Amino acid sequence: MIEGTAFALFLSGALLLNITPGPDMAFTLASSARGGTRAGIAAALGVGAGALGWAVAAAAGLAALLAASDHALTIIKIAGGLYLLYLAVRVIMEKKAPPEMSGAGGGLKAFRAGMLTNLLNPKVGLFFLAFLPGFVQPEAGSPAFQIFVLGAIFSFTGTCVLIAVAAAAGALRARFVEDPRAQKGMKALSASVYGGLGLYLLTAPSK
Repeated sequence: MIEGTAFALFLSGALLLNITPGPDMAFTLASSARGGTRAGIAAALGVGAGALGWAVAAAAGLAALLAASDHALTIIKIAGGLYLLYLAVRVIMEKKAPPEMSGAGGGLKAFRAGMLTNLLNPKVGLFFLAFLPGFVQPEAGSPAFQIFVLGAIFSFTGTCVLIAVAAAAGALRARFVEDPRAQKGMKALSASVYGGLGLYLLTAPSK
């Protein structure tokens, strides 16, 4: 499996991305506001299930690309690095925070809505293909299996973060949604994380 240093970097990057406010966090916050903490937790679990679905799709897609070309992994890493740098620039250029989603009330409804919100967002799949292959090490085993494992870990850590957000929805909502200074700080964090990971993918040697 992936060696310790690369895995530690992946886990650090994943956690930073997980705590960065985005549509999934906004949906969880809004669901908590509408249906209480249980609805927020259900929404978080639904988002996690959707992300796990994207991990499976990313692993299958990578397997197909590697079967077609020996250089596919290097090309994906370069493309992924450029995409993450694009995300960093876009975050910096945004003048307004993304509009908050309306959320969903009720446990099952919130779970279903969270899963569909994630699965029907092609940007999630594109992000998985941009981010995860940068930490794949061909000598450590099947790249497709590594992608799935990394995606599952990313989904798990993200779900844990969203559950924590749901449990403290009131305080986090006021802090992240209504405070302009917090929004600017999180924008700076988002741009730094995307930019740093993008540079890593572009400069890390292909093994």
